[in-house]
Amino acid sequence: MAGHVYLIDDDACFRRSLVDIISSIGLVHHEWESPEQFLALNDLKRPGCVVVDYRLPMLSGLDVLKSIRSRSSIPMVLISAYADVRLAVDAMQAGAASVFEKPLRDNEFLGFIGRLCFEDGALLTQRGACSAIQAQLERLSESERQVLELMVGGFPSKVIANTLGKSTKTVERNRKTLAAKLDCRSSHEVLLKVTRCPMMASSPLNCATTSCPLLNWAVMSVSPTYRAHSKPPSDDGWQTTGMDR
Repeated sequence: MAGHVYLIDDDACFRRSLVDIISSIGLVHHEWESPEQFLALNDLKRPGCVVVDYRLPMLSGLDVLKSIRSRSSIPMVLISAYADVRLAVDAMQAGAASVFEKPLRDNEFLGFIGRLCFEDGALLTQRGACSAIQAQLERLSESERQVLELMVGGFPSKVIANTLGKSTKTVERNRKTLAAKLDCRSSHEVLLKVTRCPMMASSPLNCATTSCPLLNWAVMSVSPTYRAHSKPPSDDGWQTTGMDR
C-alpha cells in the first residue's frame, strides 16, 4: 500500500520541489498552501504522514501539529528555515516525530518519511488485529466472560466451577464455546490471544492504555474479580467525520 504524504507550506516553489522528490520514491503527495484548507478535510488516507512548515499565515506549524494530534495518530514532521533547540522541543511536545531544517537534506528526509509511512501502516495493521479481538470478546456471554477471567487467573476448571457455583461439565462447555467464539483451537490459544496485546511486542502488562479491554484480561488479580469491559476511546477524533480511517 502506497504511503500518503500531506504537505502544508505556503512557499509554492519549495512545495513543488518537495513534491518532486516525494514522488521519486513512490509516495503519494497531497499539498496545501493553507493549513486551514488541510484541517477542513474530513478524510485522510493512511498509511501516511504530515509535513508542515513552521512559518505559515494565520496558524503556525506548531498550531497545526497540535490540532492534528488532538484528532489523529498520523505521524507528523515539522520543517523550518529557523529551527533551533527550543523549536525542536516545542515540536516534539506538540507530537512531531522530528524537525527538519531547510534546506532539506533530501536523502535523509526521504528515508525518514518513508519509514514513518511504513510504521503507520504497521500500526494500522496492529489496530485491525486489536479491533478483531475486541469484537470477538464482545460475543462472549456473561457466563463465558466469568470463566475466561478465571482462566486468565490460572484457575483450573474444578476451581472455576466451585467459584461460580457451576458444575465442572458446565465450565468445560463454557471453555469450549468461548474458544470457538475467539477462533481458538485450545485453551492455550485463548490465553495467548487475550494476554498478548497486538499493539505491543511484549505483554499488554506494559501497555499505557489502561482503558483497553484486552489489558483488563491481562491484569487480573489472582483472586476472582469481575469488572466491566468497555471499548477504549479512539485516539483518532477525525473518525467521527470520516477522517483518519
